[in-house]
Amino acid sequence: MKTQLLSIATLLCAFSAPQVHAESIGEAMEKCRNTDDSLKRLICYDGVAKSLNQYEGVNEQVSQLKAYKPNNSAQTRPRPAQVGQQPVPSKPGNDFGLEHKRDLTKETSEITVTINTVKKNPRDKYVLTFSDGSVWQQTDRTHLKLEEGQAVSVERGLFGSFFLSVEGLNKRIKVKRVK
Repeated sequence: MKTQLLSIATLLCAFSAPQVHAESIGEAMEKCRNTDDSLKRLICYDGVAKSLNQYEGVNEQVSQLKAYKPNNSAQTRPRPAQVGQQPVPSKPGNDFGLEHKRDLTKETSEITVTINTVKKNPRDKYVLTFSDGSVWQQTDRTHLKLEEGQAVSVERGLFGSFFLSVEGLNKRIKVKRVK
């Protein structure tokens, strides 16, 4: 009796399995999207991705995705400037220190410039304008005597930091680019 029940249950499971997986890929994705727990939602999406061939209409949807070409006019439109975002200069030599604002294709490890103006902010830190028009601000408390017309070097440090040094001195200050 037990073997007959077991064989009937096996047959029922075998014939009902294709009906369970007969849902479309959209329905499966919707079911995953409606899951509240983020880990369970990720596991659901992974399961759908691994078993794409079980769903109806997958081949048609994949061929539609391959045939889809985005409108290129949307990619060539200029993007509106975001609040607080500074414009990126167009001259390649004048964008040293603005790596976080753009993609780097050719990195420069050091520049040598002349100081046009030397100012101090209310916290007694230097604000320097260089001959190329860039403005840099001191970020540490190191004391270094700087004067207008003096040639200085700005070199790249670790983790996006920059250091200003004067030739002939074994001292440098940490700076960041403001403009």
